Amino acid sequence: MCNILAGRVYSPPELPVYLETVSNLKPIVGTPKDEEVIGIHAVIRVANQAVNIPGMYDPVLLARLSEHLFEVQTARYWIRYPCSVFREGIAFTPPALPAHVSVNLETVTGAPSNEEIIKVQEAIRSYQQFSNVPSLFDPNINMDLSQHLFDIQMSRYMQRMSQSQSSPIVHGIARPSGPEVAERGNAPDEIAVVTNNAGTGAEADVGYDVSQPIGIHEVMERNNRLVEHANILMERSNQLVERSNQLIEEPHRPSEQSNTITEILNKLLEHSNEISKQFNKPIEQLGEALGRINKVLVGIQHAIVRNRKGNTIYAVDCLINEKGETLAETEILGTRSFQSVSEIYRSQGGKLRSPIIIDGSAFDAYIPDGWLGRLLSFYGIGENLWENKSARLLKGGREGTARIELSNYLSSCLG
Repeated sequence: MCNILAGRVYSPPELPVYLETVSNLKPIVGTPKDEEVIGIHAVIRVANQAVNIPGMYDPVLLARLSEHLFEVQTARYWIRYPCSVFREGIAFTPPALPAHVSVNLETVTGAPSNEEIIKVQEAIRSYQQFSNVPSLFDPNINMDLSQHLFDIQMSRYMQRMSQSQSSPIVHGIARPSGPEVAERGNAPDEIAVVTNNAGTGAEADVGYDVSQPIGIHEVMERNNRLVEHANILMERSNQLVERSNQLIEEPHRPSEQSNTITEILNKLLEHSNEISKQFNKPIEQLGEALGRINKVLVGIQHAIVRNRKGNTIYAVDCLINEKGETLAETEILGTRSFQSVSEIYRSQGGKLRSPIIIDGSAFDAYIPDGWLGRLLSFYGIGENLWENKSARLLKGGREGTARIELSNYLSSCLG
């Protein structure tokens, strides 16, 4: 077994407060544990989501987190496949995927083909789409999928490295004696590899010496360079899916997350004030910037509501629109709440049913056709469905489409 990584310490970068609440990463000593690797993945997901928040995205921190994940995955690879740089035919078995992931992964033997790598990447993207639904997303499976992709990419690199080395191999005896033993004991950079067939006859006494010794540090250095590049490409492909996830993904720590959101809100307000001070810029540009910030603030308020445990239909009444108003403040539904309106019309059922996903569970709301236009106007959605925007009237026969539009919007806010 290779001992080059034994006792090594893998230190994460220093994290800002909002990432520490996700997972307070500590230095890893020796073999990385599952929960330590899962914590790194969780921090990277949230750090990627900050790309859409002005003043919060830190590409340098994200690069250092990716490097930390790469080092940890490299350590797990060498522990699982010790000295595999000199072996062929290793079987890499993917994790078992749940039924809601349609990709079928099979065991990869030796260096993978392009199609096999693409299928694993497709499986990762497909599975991470469920990361905002705790009942459908298992961090352990996500970690194992990422490690499986790393392992097969490493295997491909090992094959290329072995093909590029054309050094002649000299057969000899695996158990030299006398001065040669002492000399070899003083040469740490030489590698002697013995067959793994002990006790099977004459082959048990046959070994191989590389005529041109390769330093293990040099092998590791080459390995690190190529696999680091492959790992970065993998992380970039995952970003497209990860950026669509919720900003807060750990509902078991609502109080800490609320504090984090408040800190982000304060920073966004500070950023808004700085933009306002730049009065020499065109008013149109300033308005666009403030509009973007306002959308982010609305999204954060929705995240706070969504993060509360035990939400049901009543949570709709807590959501604000882009003007910062709630349904009760504007009396869109008169003096009634969204929940009470739904209860009143529940008996009519049928076409009035509007399913909403809240905290991963489906709830049925019942909205009469006459109020669909008001609700779409209040939330600023479905403009293509309006006959008269000022009167909040829908085009004839578009009630079904409007109901779907409203259900999808509320599900995205509370799901």
